Amino acid sequence: MRKTAILLMITAALAADAGAAGFRQANQGAAANGMGNAFTAVADDASAVWYNPAAITALEGTNLTLGAVFVAPRTEHKTATATDEIKNRFHTLPHFYAARKLSDKWAVGLGVNAPYGLSTDWNPVNAATREIATKSSLKAVYTNLNGAYKVNDSLSVALGGTFVRMDAVMNKKIEAGLDNIEQTLEGDGTSAGWNLAAMYKWNKWNFGANYRSKVKVGIDGTINLPTVTLAGLVPPANNRPGRTNITLPDTFQLGAAYRPSDAWLFSAEADYTNWTTYSQLVIDYQRDSGAWTQTVDAKNWKAVWAFRLGTEHKVNENLRLRAGAYYDLTPVKNYYFETRNPDSNRLAFSVGAGWSKGNWSVDASYLYLKAMERKVGDSIQDNGSLTTGTELNGTYNTIARLPAVSASYKF
Repeated sequence: MRKTAILLMITAALAADAGAAGFRQANQGAAANGMGNAFTAVADDASAVWYNPAAITALEGTNLTLGAVFVAPRTEHKTATATDEIKNRFHTLPHFYAARKLSDKWAVGLGVNAPYGLSTDWNPVNAATREIATKSSLKAVYTNLNGAYKVNDSLSVALGGTFVRMDAVMNKKIEAGLDNIEQTLEGDGTSAGWNLAAMYKWNKWNFGANYRSKVKVGIDGTINLPTVTLAGLVPPANNRPGRTNITLPDTFQLGAAYRPSDAWLFSAEADYTNWTTYSQLVIDYQRDSGAWTQTVDAKNWKAVWAFRLGTEHKVNENLRLRAGAYYDLTPVKNYYFETRNPDSNRLAFSVGAGWSKGNWSVDASYLYLKAMERKVGDSIQDNGSLTTGTELNGTYNTIARLPAVSASYKF
């Protein structure tokens, strides 16, 4: 029988493959969302704590931002004989940022957000891929503390540390003989990472760089595999312990922003995600007999780039309008494609606006994402639908809508 438990890809606040390739969610602020996330060399509000912590030295006083990006995805899978859809859900990626200027040279910043996430929910009764995945819910929450130093009027640098908490649920159907049950697997874990950033200003240009380290998380959880007629072939594991390790990728953003006048701002950046850290998923779990079993699931994802463009127009002292676009490459090869994360290259367009009055400001934006149609014909997880109807191969289409809003206060 195929591998019994494949759990834990991880991540952030339940967003089905929307914000960036893989299960990374690049959309972590309303203003940045409106500029296609081309924000590394802009970072002119408290969300700089995430996009480029070195930029917080330019923020006066104390700056607070609270908000969320909302994700409404839709994925369709077509085979020669059937059409399946992931259950439509509205997901939330909350964020909180605080930055404080301590002196002319020093500033500190704190951020809490969910930069990695995945949620898919296929019909457990008749979806063609139910024996590969039914429900997946994975999230990683980052708490990030930074210190920034202004070297001179042109250059600022920052160094930070991150505490990461990860939770995951992964289910699939097992159907053979008289068995028709849903295997469940869930777990959580914590770890830590670090980050380094720089901002350089020259004439009308800003140049920004932001690196975040990979984070290896040990996950402890529980598997429930209550087999009956298959007991001789698949030893049961009723609420037994399981464990695995997952390494979130290191990332690097390099951006440039140009301000030709007080009214206009243009930005561009290249965004690298080292998904080679996700080469395989090894899960150890205990059977009812007390013996431990190991499953190994090959992923072999590749490192990828995303390319982003954004602009902002200052209408007056209170109102700013924004627009942006980006193109993300998928790290998932056809041979290792799976429906827990039905990924493909994607193109996105966004618009947004910001309104400020006194110490308060509100930002709102909307991003539309279209994943390129993906035709899968040779996935190793497809069994040809000869016995149980499981058929992963086929054509996949995904779209997502991402509105965002945040409120900021400075004093």
